[in-house]
Amino acid sequence: MIDTKSPTEAFYKLPQPVLALQGRARTYLSTCLTSMFDQVDDTFFDLADRADNNRQQTMYFDAMRQIRMERKNIEHHFFRCLTQGFQLLGNPRSTGFVEPKDKGLEVIENEQLEEIIALDTMVSKLVEQSKSELEALNIRIDSLVPAKVTMKNNPVGPDVICEAFNESVAHLDLKISIKLVFFKLFDRLVLAALQDFLVDSNRRLKDMGIIPDLEKLKKAKSQPPKKPEPKPAESQQKNVPEPRQFDHSSHESRQRPAAKPSAVHSGGSSYGQFISQLKNRLQWESRSPMASEAAEEGETSRHERVDLEQLNSLVSNLQQDWAQMPQDPESSSRLLDMVEKHLAQQGRNLGGTERGMIDLLDQLFARVNTQAIASSEIAEELRKLELPVLQIALRDNTFFDREKHPARRLLNEIAEASIGYVDDQSTADDPVAKAIASVVDELCNESRQDNVALTQLLLNFIDLVDKERRRVAVLEQRLMEEVAAAEKVNQAHQAVLKVLIRKIQGQTFPRFVMSFAEDAWCKVMFLNHLRCGVDSTEWQHSEQLLDSLLELVRLGDRHEAAVKPVLEAIRSSLESISYDAYDLGRLMGAMEQYFFGEEIPEKGLQHDELTRGISANPLDDVYIQVLRTDIPGNPDMSDDEDDEDIEEQYLRRADSLTRGVWVEFAEESPSRRRCKVAGIIMPEGKFVFVNRQGAKVGQKNRKRVARELKDEKLRTLDKSQLFDRALEGVVSDLCQNRSLH
Repeated sequence: MIDTKSPTEAFYKLPQPVLALQGRARTYLSTCLTSMFDQVDDTFFDLADRADNNRQQTMYFDAMRQIRMERKNIEHHFFRCLTQGFQLLGNPRSTGFVEPKDKGLEVIENEQLEEIIALDTMVSKLVEQSKSELEALNIRIDSLVPAKVTMKNNPVGPDVICEAFNESVAHLDLKISIKLVFFKLFDRLVLAALQDFLVDSNRRLKDMGIIPDLEKLKKAKSQPPKKPEPKPAESQQKNVPEPRQFDHSSHESRQRPAAKPSAVHSGGSSYGQFISQLKNRLQWESRSPMASEAAEEGETSRHERVDLEQLNSLVSNLQQDWAQMPQDPESSSRLLDMVEKHLAQQGRNLGGTERGMIDLLDQLFARVNTQAIASSEIAEELRKLELPVLQIALRDNTFFDREKHPARRLLNEIAEASIGYVDDQSTADDPVAKAIASVVDELCNESRQDNVALTQLLLNFIDLVDKERRRVAVLEQRLMEEVAAAEKVNQAHQAVLKVLIRKIQGQTFPRFVMSFAEDAWCKVMFLNHLRCGVDSTEWQHSEQLLDSLLELVRLGDRHEAAVKPVLEAIRSSLESISYDAYDLGRLMGAMEQYFFGEEIPEKGLQHDELTRGISANPLDDVYIQVLRTDIPGNPDMSDDEDDEDIEEQYLRRADSLTRGVWVEFAEESPSRRRCKVAGIIMPEGKFVFVNRQGAKVGQKNRKRVARELKDEKLRTLDKSQLFDRALEGVVSDLCQNRSLH
């Protein structure tokens, strides 16, 4: 994000050549934006014509109208950001971007990540195409302003222009697919011709006398001096030829800040700010232990320190050996040992910075594999990436400095996708495991992976993982629907059983009452619970009829006015659930025989028919010891009748386990050790756990989950930014060990 809050640059007057550059940039970008907005309607009309349904058509038309209405605001915001980018050149400490205030790692949503990747891809592509023009323009502008001009804060560079456009469209309510189309238009119609503008800008500044002999200067800088001489105090300014060939006395009279020292290999700054600071803090020795031993034996002359280019070449040659070597996740120094062994054979040794960085990577990959990855097969693939990552870190000094570096994002995505694998599950047909192996092979076999290629590799991997996640999400959704339905049936069964046990079990009633409860009335109550719930009038009515019948039996009431309405209501309820007609007639006949004490008319059932098919007279009294209901579902209520008191803090921790959270169970078989929360059945609080294929592996109630959290039999796994968090942990351990010694 462009920094708009510094008060000092508002008072800075740009030099005339920079003002001229700003004016030309505004004219050029205004023309390109006009062309882009003219293409918006045609582009979205075409997309709407090819849309699969009305919803997509409406989405494209709404986006087109919104962009058309917001065009002026977008242009105004864009050029305001561009102007601020020029004004920031007056601040010597400005980089053009605001650094995050918090030191924690940022969790990025998928849509936000897609935007970042799209912008980075545009920037990286243009930087690769126009690298020489941008470097020359950086040097020329840098010689005119107090700020240190780099690719990141050059106001006509792709970073600032893309960031300005991103900010200018951030307020639009567009879906990510629409925004990516808009970004593509900006890339094709604005950025595509920027190289010509950069060439023209360099030519104009050169004609104005701004470092006209830049190529000679760069060539001279690339040649090492024959005799190093101490620099005079006044030469601490930026290294540019003097005098300048333009009149700008006001600018030259300003106090210029001291330039940053150039990157020196021995100091570690060629690897970026992170490695440089870590080197200083840990006081990495300038020579490796192997070199120190050689020096003690008088062999110093035989061991020459390797430089960056030589180390890069050596690492490239080790690629095949490293890929074929069996990877051991428990080892913390295998790569360092291999590099030092090959260097020793050549009579060379590592410098302190290089050795410290390789040791850092060894510990980083070891930590990820031992703490985050539960599958030895996946861990072996992940360990193979260490050498390619070392190559990237040696070639690109922003690897450790940029949290959003494409290689670091790729490592985080791979580690996150690997978290659910365990040893007893085959990965032969697993698409994500195959994708991980494919990425590893590509990085191991391709020694020159630039940021554009890494970004494309990242996008392809994210796309495949997202497809697999969507497929598994569908399976999980179906599973949750099945589990919810089964749980609803179980809850209905248990609710009916509780009522019948409370009202009948452990008491003495005529035998027909037990048959009525176990075979007939339990079905009425079960269906009322499923259809309407426990708070419905239907459920309450079924309970009241049962109470009425039991009360009549207890009192021995034989009055037709009291008995007949109850029997008629029972018959009506049983008929409403399509209860078997023969069983209904037999049951109602027994009730009437019991209450009215007379034989049933011929068209009814005779006494012998009432007792047919049963071993005893339904009118005899029996003690009902156990009830067995004939309804679907699981009557087991042991999981719900857990009366153990659990501290509130553990119940809150259980409640924090939301859908998608990965957990690990101790003392479980490997296939059940790591699983994901597929969902929670409410209001019962039943947690459903699945493996990475979306298959159910377990189900636990809320109190049991809380108890296992308390007993440390269950722990949550944080799957986000695994490599970045591992890097923080390794650095913390290194610093702590250093302080102890």
